[in-house]
Amino acid sequence: MVRYAMLLATTLLAPPLLAQTTAPNYAQHLVDETLAAHPDIAIMAMHVTPPKQTVNVIIASNIGRIGKPADSDDMGVVNTGKPVLEVNKEGDHFEVEVPLKDVTDDTVGALSIVYPYAAGDDKAALAKKAEVVRDQLRRRISNVANLTQPYAFDSSVPTHTYAQQLVDQTMAAHPKLLILMLHIVPPGKSVNMVVGSSIGRIGKQADDDDMRAINTGIPNLEVNGHRFEVEARLLDASGKTIGAIGIVFPYKPGDDKDALKREGFAIRDELRKKIPSLAGLMQPVPAAKVADLHPTATLIGRSTGWKPGYSGDFDHFGYDLKGNRLWLAAEDHGTLELLNLRTGRHERTLTGVETPHAIIYLPKANRLIVTDSGKGMTKVFDATTYKVVSHIALEPGADSAELDPSTGHLYIVTGGKDVGMKDCFLNEVDPLTGHVYNKLRFDSDHTEAVKAEQHGNRLFVNVADHDEVDVVDKKTFKVIARWPLSGAKTNLSMALDEADHRLFVGTRSPSKLFVLNTDTGATVATLDAPATSDGLFWDSVRRRVYLPGGDGDLGVYQQVTPDLYATRPRIPSAVGAKSGIVVPELNRLYLAASPGEHGKGGEVLWFALGK
Repeated sequence: MVRYAMLLATTLLAPPLLAQTTAPNYAQHLVDETLAAHPDIAIMAMHVTPPKQTVNVIIASNIGRIGKPADSDDMGVVNTGKPVLEVNKEGDHFEVEVPLKDVTDDTVGALSIVYPYAAGDDKAALAKKAEVVRDQLRRRISNVANLTQPYAFDSSVPTHTYAQQLVDQTMAAHPKLLILMLHIVPPGKSVNMVVGSSIGRIGKQADDDDMRAINTGIPNLEVNGHRFEVEARLLDASGKTIGAIGIVFPYKPGDDKDALKREGFAIRDELRKKIPSLAGLMQPVPAAKVADLHPTATLIGRSTGWKPGYSGDFDHFGYDLKGNRLWLAAEDHGTLELLNLRTGRHERTLTGVETPHAIIYLPKANRLIVTDSGKGMTKVFDATTYKVVSHIALEPGADSAELDPSTGHLYIVTGGKDVGMKDCFLNEVDPLTGHVYNKLRFDSDHTEAVKAEQHGNRLFVNVADHDEVDVVDKKTFKVIARWPLSGAKTNLSMALDEADHRLFVGTRSPSKLFVLNTDTGATVATLDAPATSDGLFWDSVRRRVYLPGGDGDLGVYQQVTPDLYATRPRIPSAVGAKSGIVVPELNRLYLAASPGEHGKGGEVLWFALGK
């Protein structure tokens, strides 16, 4: 493992969530849940040797690198049981690496936790905090195999329920308990399964021992190594059998099994008084929220006074800082919506467009350019009168656009399947006169975002149906490289960190954030992302990437080094809020929540960007 403390060159002041390259496992769930409960943790990773494997690797983290082999420090922690404590060379973060334990206190791997640090901070106190976290995790881990299993065996079974709350409360009240599980047949299901558990496995079907305890009423008592298991009928307050309960105590030879059995029944009866019915166990219980003292983005406003009154999708924004104007393309409605940039108040609905997409404002000329995939082509508006003063005549299907300040030229993508064309074109035009300097055809019916270097001669283009990024030379206007994206399709969004030679690409199938080295085209990081995104933004001041999702979450990613990114807590936004814009001068991020197919909802939200 690369030493996290030596890599942390930028500020990480809140818990990241959900960063990985493979399907979620229980270990990842524990990492995510722990980070949500401990906002002071910057980075967290678990290293174990998975069953039937010989190499210790990262199996869960908030910085990806899943499957990366452990280094000598990690293995030293595992083999000797001695923690590793160190401050990074910048002196702003402190790493604690301790043995990772299971419920019977066996070492199953190593746990790395990194805290923000300032000179003079109490290192011993930070180390103690990490050990407390480790001990909290210990009570949630049955064994190594448990960590590599899914958290939810059946994703349709809710996890934030009264059943889980009872388990958590009972485990807290009985420190001696190793494991507690509740099995029932949930409403709408036909099989008995886990609905509350101290070790995950939600939705896992009951085994023969569980069913035998239910069907016969005879408890199953079993010694399993250092554990004594009691499986018995689960009763509700009326005494009705509603399922099975599994209770595990620590055990050593000579312990009184009858006493442990009685203790298990006492816990079962204690729970019985708190269970009104089977259905009551499945009542939802909101997840506990922990305040983040340093949020990456805070919702500070939404356009509550304006409802679109129509259906369909919004697309992209444009803004005029001096004129205090924010424009939004109502793609499916065929209008532009004008809002007050600072207050978010809706001021006017503008017509004259058919299917608007990208919006580019030219302050010196006071012109507003709107790419339009309708028959009327891309429009150039007088930004005061909002009258169309000219058109940019290209192939149909004008969509994505990028203004290149280094040249003053505008790049517009046209064509594609949405307008019945088998090809797409990248057009280099004069944004005011519409003069076409160059045109490049792509053997693609779905070409999307474009980004232009300011200190180089390259353009980066998302070729979505080929799952690749094409690199175009500005001078020759020819493709000079093609960079494939492995493991994902439909790459729609893009952002560029030119200073660090990194290109960020968002995909939809599945939803991922790719980080590419623009010197080589190699993918240096891949992280999970919110679903159905149509926007991606690089914040060079805070060294962050923002990726809005139509599923109602804003993804935030902190650049630790150009090759290492920590996923920060997702920020709740609104369903359909998949596109947006960052206004750096105001330290704000705006999101557009589309009304949807039935016109229900639709609004603009704006967030203050944190330090």
